[in-house]
Amino acid sequence: MKQHFIKINTILLFAIALTSASCNIDDIQPNNKLTTENTVRDEASAQLVLNGVYDLGKEFDVSFFPLHLAAYGNEGMISGFMSGTKGFNTNEVPVDNIFLTNLYSGHYKIINSANFLIQELEAGKAVGISEEKKGEMIAQAKFQRAFTYFNLLRYFGEFYDLNSSYGVVLRTNFSTVLEAKPRNTVAEVYKQIEDDLLYASLMGPVNIDHFYSGSLAAKALLSKVYLYERKFTEAATLADEVINNAEGYMLEAQYSDIFKNSFNSSEVIFAPKTGPDNEGKTAMYQVNTTTYSQTLKSLADAQAGTLNDGSLSGSGSGYDPRFAFAYSNTTKKSNGNGKYPFLNTIASQGNTLYHLRLAEIYLIKAEAETRKTGGDLTVALENLNEIRNRAGVAEKELTDKATLLEDIRNEKLLELFFENGEGWFDIVRYVNLGNLTASSVKATLVSPNQFVLPIPLQIIAGNKTVIQNKGY
Repeated sequence: MKQHFIKINTILLFAIALTSASCNIDDIQPNNKLTTENTVRDEASAQLVLNGVYDLGKEFDVSFFPLHLAAYGNEGMISGFMSGTKGFNTNEVPVDNIFLTNLYSGHYKIINSANFLIQELEAGKAVGISEEKKGEMIAQAKFQRAFTYFNLLRYFGEFYDLNSSYGVVLRTNFSTVLEAKPRNTVAEVYKQIEDDLLYASLMGPVNIDHFYSGSLAAKALLSKVYLYERKFTEAATLADEVINNAEGYMLEAQYSDIFKNSFNSSEVIFAPKTGPDNEGKTAMYQVNTTTYSQTLKSLADAQAGTLNDGSLSGSGSGYDPRFAFAYSNTTKKSNGNGKYPFLNTIASQGNTLYHLRLAEIYLIKAEAETRKTGGDLTVALENLNEIRNRAGVAEKELTDKATLLEDIRNEKLLELFFENGEGWFDIVRYVNLGNLTASSVKATLVSPNQFVLPIPLQIIAGNKTVIQNKGY
């Protein structure tokens, strides 16, 4: 199978900025006045633009939001100072949270950059590039656009209701002027995400470094999107294809090896690489301002068989080994969480963002198989127990469908805590699928309005066609 090597260039080709705080933040323009006449000329210049798209996903206002989501759900708490954290512990986020404004606009910067590259490549501006290479670059840009829209929809839209009009604003053309547009429906946003990922699955590169988004990453993300859309048969089928991939992705033998090997881990499907200096680093070192929740601690304690016997001294004992790895004295590292060991210094490697890894796909397969019509609960259980066996905890036994679904949700929490906010989105999905009562998981979840974050006030001030989310 052909190897595809992509040159890493840490120079961000263009930074994108808002023209003013009161403008429409959905639409952004390059602050160095890039023109369509001179930016993409050949393969090398197109690669620079693509590198810029990747780099935007690691910027400060985008890269460490999983820590906020961990506090908004039941994974942990924000215990120290961190930007934009007001109300996340108690699910009472104010509409004037300036960090949400930066988060929102930061995602649209990525989309606008991806739109630019897609536009230029499709127009034939890259002279001398092969059709194969052009298709691969477009596929990566479409993956980035799809991934970004998926996040925007989960943060600011009613992603759990396929009939809702409360989606997010879709923009699929490069913008150099400010234009007010209303929110698209949830179904329309999912359709755009699907279209981009189907293209990326077909045309994306294979056998590439894990910090790029190739064909397999597109399939993995699409299986997750199908799960959210309640297309359970499609989700299970595609997850199975990803698990049985031909590119050498496999579960690490030891859980700790994932974080030791970071973006080079055999099970990491998409995890942006951090730079050798402050440029290109993520802000996940701010995990040092968080701590685990009592829910996570109790769940981890229950895995060891005897309740209330856990200890975090030394390498930890009496807890789920994944919890002990993150928080025990020996392995928690300087930031207090072994998943993110690197401090924010020029000399350090910087921390990886674990957007997609194979363990999650096993659990997507397990849930989708359980939920689909005619699904095989034994197969679902096998996928769940693959993850438990790797963790070194006792296998689950099959009792009934409801118990299996809850076991899968808890397993995702134990496996993925503080990685991508999946514990929070699982709560929302399970509540809306009738499997859970929100307040039983977290006492401060008292209204469905809390399932969606507020559209920031500055966004609405700049785009008066955008309707605020319910309850804000």
